[in-house]
Amino acid sequence: MRHLNFELRRGEVFGLLGRNGAGKTTTVRLLTTLLPPTEGGGTLFGKELKACGRAERARLGVVLQSESLDFVSVEENLRLYAFLWGVPRELAKSRAEEMLNLFELNEVRPRKPWSLSGGERRRFQVARELMHDMELLFLDEPTVGLDALTRSRILDYLAVRARAGLSIVFTTHILHEADRLCDRIGVLRDGQLLTVGTPTEIKREFSGARSVEAEFERALTPPEAQELRGLLEREGERFSILDWGRDLILFQAGNAESLVAEIARWAAPRGIELSRVAVTETTLEQAFVNLVSDPPGPGLSPEEEGR
Repeated sequence: MRHLNFELRRGEVFGLLGRNGAGKTTTVRLLTTLLPPTEGGGTLFGKELKACGRAERARLGVVLQSESLDFVSVEENLRLYAFLWGVPRELAKSRAEEMLNLFELNEVRPRKPWSLSGGERRRFQVARELMHDMELLFLDEPTVGLDALTRSRILDYLAVRARAGLSIVFTTHILHEADRLCDRIGVLRDGQLLTVGTPTEIKREFSGARSVEAEFERALTPPEAQELRGLLEREGERFSILDWGRDLILFQAGNAESLVAEIARWAAPRGIELSRVAVTETTLEQAFVNLVSDPPGPGLSPEEEGR
């Protein structure tokens, strides 16, 4: 890890995104004191990582990609885990029922965790960690292998816990999950934090040009079309035309929303009505690909191309 610098706020969901090998799991292991830093420093609950011990670890939870499965039943596992963390018996019992229902583990409650399917084991892992109270939760790819409905229920539950004050560090390869759940996102590449911001900020800054399609109630005259085109080319950022018809225009621009307003202001005094305007929404995936893609290498010289 190099130049990794961010802080986590109370009740915040912080997403760590990056390609395989970018350093997400290493970051989680460092921040949970499972891996000692070789240089630099950091604090956990205001205490230096290297000095953290049992008291600090008791205030956090962690679900890693590696599995640790026991040889008692799923239900007994949940209650035993709660007991080890000092959760009162009646609370542990009701919380186990809540987790079994939330993570759809009711049918497998008498089975041993090692006998579960891959998706069931992952659900069990996350459910077990949520049996005890904590202030900070680290989730490393918690929804891998889960179906869309189960992922959605878990994300909703995590959002509720965050609103109640739980801070969460969340790594995922499913970018729409990060867009939906995270308050802020950090993007890692080769162990380096490239940027930190809200999903909206990252999409706005790194997703590139957006497409706009505008359709008019009537065909534009050639002078009108020429005037509008000149306006858009003059005001547009990274402007490019994709299609230009008599009553429909399609273009890309970095400042798509402001150009839509320019079109409306231009059309109104000329008595030209807009029948439809559509702006293609930017996605976190587009921004992520732009951020982590390898930059193009140097081109060949004319002499080398001719060889």
